[in-house]
Amino acid sequence: MANTASNPKSYFDIHTSGIGYIQRVREVQVKGGRKALPFLACTVAALVGPAKDPIRRYFDVRVSGADAKKLVEPYIGTDDHQQRPLVRFRLGDLWIDPFLRPADGKPAASMKARLLKAEILDRSVLNEIEYHELLTRGIGYLNRPRVVPNGGDPFLSCSIAALAGPVNDPEYRYIDTTVAGGNAQHLVQRCIQAVEAHKKVLIAFTLNDMKAEAYIRTKGDRAGEAGGSLKSRLTQVGLIKIDGEQVYPLKSEGPASEGALAPEETAPGEDSNDSPQPSAPEQAPVEEPALAASF
Repeated sequence: MANTASNPKSYFDIHTSGIGYIQRVREVQVKGGRKALPFLACTVAALVGPAKDPIRRYFDVRVSGADAKKLVEPYIGTDDHQQRPLVRFRLGDLWIDPFLRPADGKPAASMKARLLKAEILDRSVLNEIEYHELLTRGIGYLNRPRVVPNGGDPFLSCSIAALAGPVNDPEYRYIDTTVAGGNAQHLVQRCIQAVEAHKKVLIAFTLNDMKAEAYIRTKGDRAGEAGGSLKSRLTQVGLIKIDGEQVYPLKSEGPASEGALAPEETAPGEDSNDSPQPSAPEQAPVEEPALAASF
């Protein structure tokens, strides 16, 4: 895949942003001899839903960004509820870690990521918020778009194989989504025929409210082990390519949203060693762009 000479870009990433509390700040010791260095970790309790009664989504994160490390480090060992800092955060490299609870053997799953950026907020800002959003942006392949009957209250669903890691050797993060919003529903429905024809449908997506769901595997060599899946709501589609051809928006119309990127157009960010790592597209709502006539 081609890269621009002036701004080489070679990583995919999945970015999740929102507002929440930093807690359980700790230094994690790593086994592996003297060269195995400890790293800074914490839990981000992200706020989701109505401000009067939000729920919390927990992310177990490795603190990667240099500025984020400076912000988080003073809270090591301090976990008083009243002293937990409220932050606006950005996470990268989201993944799910399923396990069996030691106490009862029941399945559970945690969401993990890298904390790239964090900005301290005064708690008074909560008085100005009516609804908390937990937004996840990235690019990936559209799979299994379908209408789920749901007992007479049907809804549109799909799975996204989100791309993460080096462009020349990416990994996939599989996310099951309910398609929300008229525009996203319209665009996903337009892709059903292409997916059923086994064409590669690449989209730039925005999701809202990421969560983990755990289960026990019942088939194959891993039967009896814990499994997990990521679930969210697909609220926006900013770009569609079918077998490499851009069909939405039309190139002559310009991008549907700022930074809706093709695979070769991802940008570097930071990792735990402050070396180049993935970043994700930033998107903003604009007027409805045109679709290719064949789409």
